[in-house]
Amino acid sequence: MTTKQLTQAYGVMLQGLVSLDDNLRQGVLVYIESLMLEQGIKREKYLSLDDLNSHYPYVCMGSYMPIDFFNVDSSYSRAACNDQNFKPISLKLCTVILDNHKPVHRWQTVGTFRCDDIVGAIDALLETLSNDDFFRVCISCNKIRPAGYLNHDQVCNCCSDELLGVA
Repeated sequence: MTTKQLTQAYGVMLQGLVSLDDNLRQGVLVYIESLMLEQGIKREKYLSLDDLNSHYPYVCMGSYMPIDFFNVDSSYSRAACNDQNFKPISLKLCTVILDNHKPVHRWQTVGTFRCDDIVGAIDALLETLSNDDFFRVCISCNKIRPAGYLNHDQVCNCCSDELLGVA
């Protein structure tokens, strides 16, 4: 993952567009902050657990069972992951399409992952958040928005309404 992609994914998380359940939130936060440090990316604000617990998310990741990020090789983790078909971690994305200036939201599953593939699940999360097909920066307010909320000029609905005097 490039520095630009990681920075965009981090920005989406800081803006409260992501919700991770209690089984994943803390471990994912630590993993992502370590990636930021590893790549030497400077930031003014660090992620908090609240940043990853949005009430109105566009990306959700959850697990049916607790994931032990720090003892992945423990006998408990191996036993829980013995079944090749058991994929308790799910990553879901809400896409937005404007239909006559009204947003239509559609949830889709990006992927499901085994408990011993938590790094693969986090990588898929970061790739989703950094994908310009799903999230882009509004050229007016510089906030990252779901791509469906931006018009052909890359201006979000909020800024577009303000420019037109609708707000």
